[in-house]
Amino acid sequence: MDLPGLITVDPHAEDLIVQLSNMAGDAFLEELWTRELLSALPQGSKGADRERFLSRAMIMNDIAVSAPYQGVYCLEDASALALAYRKSELSGLSIDKLEQKANEDLVKSVLSEEEAQAFTKQLEVMAPISVFDWSEQEAQGDDFIRFVLFAVDPEKRGTGRFRKLIAPFLALADAEGLNCYLETYSAPLESLYNHFGFETIKWFESPHSSLVQRGMIRRPLSA
Repeated sequence: MDLPGLITVDPHAEDLIVQLSNMAGDAFLEELWTRELLSALPQGSKGADRERFLSRAMIMNDIAVSAPYQGVYCLEDASALALAYRKSELSGLSIDKLEQKANEDLVKSVLSEEEAQAFTKQLEVMAPISVFDWSEQEAQGDDFIRFVLFAVDPEKRGTGRFRKLIAPFLALADAEGLNCYLETYSAPLESLYNHFGFETIKWFESPHSSLVQRGMIRRPLSA
């Protein structure tokens, strides 16, 4: 996607990718799905330093599988990050497959054997609230934009950076008549996305978790 005001992150831009992974990984330590996953860490891996490292590693793996498909965007000062795909630019791949690959790479290259066992078990438990292919089913073959994650530097929240980050995507969606999809586990974030025209149309729950995955859609204003 050609998005004015945003950098499309090149998969070979190593320094920028590290910078974005660190920023977003630290921000995602507060994210509910991430907290639920990290709660399964074995006792010997618990602690702020290891959890920060793993959160950063998860973001880096997401960026690594997304950047080759123009799926990673940031503000010019790298203070805000979006992972987002336009379905027609994925060369026939599914978003769910890319996210599975990111998780597999994490297990293979970052986690200890004990951590890998714990994470694999926890991902299975969290499967009912980790439904990431619902947007493709909802779109029924139409092109669309799918947001995987947003992150804003915790020290720069409340400065309009999220609006600056998301606005070019929404302008493109309106111009080309594309639906936008995302998920959230947070009521405050659900309200934030409501402000930008998203509405919740799906709810995914599990008897093994207090989290509720909310599937949200924004229809183009030109529709």
